[in-house]
Amino acid sequence: MIEVEVKLPVFRRPAIEQGLRRLGFIPGHLIKESDTYFTSDFHDFMGTDEALRIRESENLSTTHAVSFLTYKGPKLDSVSNTRKELETEVADGGVCRNILLSLGYRELAPVRKLRQYYHLENITACVDQVEGLGSFLELEMLVEQESERPDALKKIEAILHDLDCRMEDTTRYSYLFMLQKQQEK
Repeated sequence: MIEVEVKLPVFRRPAIEQGLRRLGFIPGHLIKESDTYFTSDFHDFMGTDEALRIRESENLSTTHAVSFLTYKGPKLDSVSNTRKELETEVADGGVCRNILLSLGYRELAPVRKLRQYYHLENITACVDQVEGLGSFLELEMLVEQESERPDALKKIEAILHDLDCRMEDTTRYSYLFMLQKQQEK
């Protein structure tokens, strides 16, 4: 699958959430997510613009918890965070972590957030509160073919416009990168 995604900082969170509802987005689950990213001496994921992570995800409404192993390929364009994404649920995130550590991978700083999901047809909006960074909006669509990517990005851009935001407001930096830059200060 190809994840077509844009991300932007949010300074007026209530207005953004109200705007999403006005556009027909239906509120979904509130999820607590903790992402652990990995790198190694034999594969520098940040250097190749890739990501390997384990996500621990807890639905705060149902207290159901699940873990995922995710690989994200390099970004596919110069304006968004669109990339190939491969993800699978794992029965035990701790065991998966220990496997990666045993294979020579190292953990990077964790990324923790509260994520409110919104859904409209095949578009997902996530309003995130990221520890140490603040609020962000992510808009994403999953497409199967590269040829579907431009139309998906146009739909996302139209939603941004309807929310009084622009592509120029978006960032291509990952939460991990932003947190690492903050720690360097």
